Amino acid sequence: MSSPRELSEARLHARSMCELLGIRGYPAQRVVTTVSELARNMIRYVGEGTMRLGLDLDTKRLTIVAEDRGPGIAELESILAGEYQSRTGLGRGLIGVRNLADEFDVQTGPSGTTVTAAFRL
Repeated sequence: MSSPRELSEARLHARSMCELLGIRGYPAQRVVTTVSELARNMIRYVGEGTMRLGLDLDTKRLTIVAEDRGPGIAELESILAGEYQSRTGLGRGLIGVRNLADEFDVQTGPSGTTVTAAFRL
């Protein structure tokens, strides 16, 4: 994911997946917004990355995994505490994703960042 066009395609893919699974209304919007926020962050702060959407029928969860090979998120604790003021955006992307998802995890370091957001179906 490296361009606004790819961000748009990711949103459409997420919406289509929700429709196929019978997820509609606010639950679908939670998934699509999460994809959008994670893609925006990758494009804005790293320039590129990958995103996977997966379905686990055993646990009845839809999972989004966003990965990049950037320098890591230096201010992660401040960001998640709502104390960080972004110079390029509202600074609410990761907080918003955390609030939308049923399960949320961030792993970050000098070789990249992986954000996982899961939604119970």
